[in-house]
Amino acid sequence: MKRAVIAAFLALTVLVTLRADAVPTMAFGYLSNSSDDKNFDYLESLFTNSFANSLNKLFNVNVIRPGEVDTLLKKHDSSLQKKYQPFEVQDLLEKINADYFINGKFAPLPDNRIKITMSVFARGHNSIFTFTNTGRLETELFKLVDRIALVMTDFFGDENLYRTEVIQPGKKLAILTNIDGPDLNELYHAFLSKGYKLASMQGNYVKNYMDEAEIGHFKYIAAAENQYDIFSDTRTFVFKYGTWASDPYVEKVTYMRNMLKIYDFGYNSVRNELLGKLSARFGGIDNLLVIGFDSGVGSAWVRCINVREKDLVWMQSNITGKSSGDIANKIIERMSTKLQETQ
Repeated sequence: MKRAVIAAFLALTVLVTLRADAVPTMAFGYLSNSSDDKNFDYLESLFTNSFANSLNKLFNVNVIRPGEVDTLLKKHDSSLQKKYQPFEVQDLLEKINADYFINGKFAPLPDNRIKITMSVFARGHNSIFTFTNTGRLETELFKLVDRIALVMTDFFGDENLYRTEVIQPGKKLAILTNIDGPDLNELYHAFLSKGYKLASMQGNYVKNYMDEAEIGHFKYIAAAENQYDIFSDTRTFVFKYGTWASDPYVEKVTYMRNMLKIYDFGYNSVRNELLGKLSARFGGIDNLLVIGFDSGVGSAWVRCINVREKDLVWMQSNITGKSSGDIANKIIERMSTKLQETQ
């Protein structure tokens, strides 16, 4: 029922970072070939072994490669699968005693290009971080591996950074936040003074009743290609019926089942429809910015959606400053900066 709670836009999950005082263990599964061309099957383990080697060089981590994961699972009368339902991964992590599990899929594209989708799971959390990257299969293969490793490096850092788009002045933004009064005025002024256009999605009221906890629901987003979300364990969804069921009970169960069908299983279509209505309502919006401040307005996090593409293009945490205006200027500086590229 998570979708129903925040069906106005998006969903939520738990943020997990690597601690400096711990050496985490990262386990890698396969990158399954999602095409019908079996000639690409050899890449299923080649990719993840390459990612494991790249991350091992960048991080002080313990790495378990796909072959080693399979060996560990055989001790439990199991084996490494090419695909998993998200709720199945926690059991796998317990069996192999790892902190993170990374797997995904790839799809060959025309003109010798390839799209890679990676998913990162954390032990003890029903969360998933999924992102995509595209490159040329032959000439950019190892550059693509390094680029994806760089995405993971940023995500596991202190800022939990993920960014795929430069948002330059002139763009029209819709901002959802939990501050009000002079603090909100400072925030708006910072964006307007730098040349951004603002949709009047959220007015400045005497009191903003969305507190830090409520805005926190919007930290976690499932978008078209990229997501940072929580997942449902469908095995727990049981709707009991019987001759004993009264009409009010049947009515309530039917309502709950329909809500689940619409806002969980059917979330993608609901999200796309809502983002389309949002953009149309305010005369075309380029990006939706969700900015959550702590109670002292000294720290904030950001989530940004490209409304036209309906995709998550930026997330960042732990943005600190002396005021909302100071934090807004740091947000603007980051969002308008050229993306980092691998050499």
